[in-house]
Amino acid sequence: MPSNPMFNRAGVSRRHFLGWAGAAGFGLSFGLHSCTNTSNSAREAAPAPATNTGTQDFAGQTLRVFIYSGAWEKAFRESFVPQFQTKTGATVIPDPGWWDSIPKLKASPPGQPAFDLVLTDATQGYPAIKEGLFQTIDMSRIPNKENLSPSVLNNWVYTDGYGITFPESVMTLAYNKELIDFTPTGWSDLLRDDVNGNLGLYNSFYMSLYTFAAMKVEQDGKPGTAAAEMDNNLAGVIAFAKENRDRVKYWWPTSTDMALNLSQKNCAIGNMHSPDMLIAMRQSPELAAIVPDADRAFVQLMWVIPTGTQQKELAEEAINFLMGEEMQMAFAQTGSMTSSLAVAQKVSTQDPLWKQVYPSTEDQLQQIGYYPYDAYFKDWDNIVATWDKEILRQAA
Repeated sequence: MPSNPMFNRAGVSRRHFLGWAGAAGFGLSFGLHSCTNTSNSAREAAPAPATNTGTQDFAGQTLRVFIYSGAWEKAFRESFVPQFQTKTGATVIPDPGWWDSIPKLKASPPGQPAFDLVLTDATQGYPAIKEGLFQTIDMSRIPNKENLSPSVLNNWVYTDGYGITFPESVMTLAYNKELIDFTPTGWSDLLRDDVNGNLGLYNSFYMSLYTFAAMKVEQDGKPGTAAAEMDNNLAGVIAFAKENRDRVKYWWPTSTDMALNLSQKNCAIGNMHSPDMLIAMRQSPELAAIVPDADRAFVQLMWVIPTGTQQKELAEEAINFLMGEEMQMAFAQTGSMTSSLAVAQKVSTQDPLWKQVYPSTEDQLQQIGYYPYDAYFKDWDNIVATWDKEILRQAA
């Protein structure tokens, strides 16, 4: 998920990044959202394989796709790119990054957007749609949307025709077993005296302000009400975050950084993205994590098509292919959540750890909860200013 661009990002060596994010084989490790920076310049994809089993309806066309960097990029290149190129005859150019998709689109000449297809999240996608940067999609060209649980499409982005939304990365309570002498059970454990000053929290407020809300309501004896607290008492949550910011030793800029700092005992416990924590746990047995039932929150991602692209039908074909069972299975087997019930049921029977983290029944999919994006947008500028100036601090 994108990090806070106003906070200095700690560097991670290429070797260390590959150590955390490189092992993506099913049964070995998980992860699609490792947040290490990579080059944001477009890189030519490998040519389509010689064996041609597709329709080749788009032969000679090029699809420029903005995706998130790190392990998500790795899975996209290895699973989607070769199969889609074989199917369509088109060339796919993945362009990985984090916060730069919207600035690049805004800087593009009219009718020449920097990308033909964009993966983004609610924090950027909602306002960008309202600014006219993305166009409506011909949903009749996305028949594979029927594979998804209707609950994940119950959103104005989909109902107004702008994109296919889906949940990913649930907020996870991660810790180093060697640094604490208790087994965490909920977010209020971050308020314990014995971990005071040794927390690691994400430097982006969309996750960590919600973490503070979950801590607050659980301390107040009202677990499961963090979203309501954000809606009804945002000022109280912000005040609580200010009061407890000194508990944080490390404001992590990327999931890879947090995994490394946990493993290297630079912090003991904190929040984390689920796919990347699953990678870290496979690599380092001293690490562990839980996803508390109360106040679960997922990131909301979406596939959207920029206004002005000349490759709209090819982009729609790509979205449809991504929603198909084959791609849903490929991504789930490398650690992603899937919104396809059929795929979720298959993967959950194959890997118990995946099942512990992600929903695999229709009832669980219907109960998906996201970060409180609407509460954030109501007072966005004030939250950003307060978060950056009064809550974030560089670890000593």
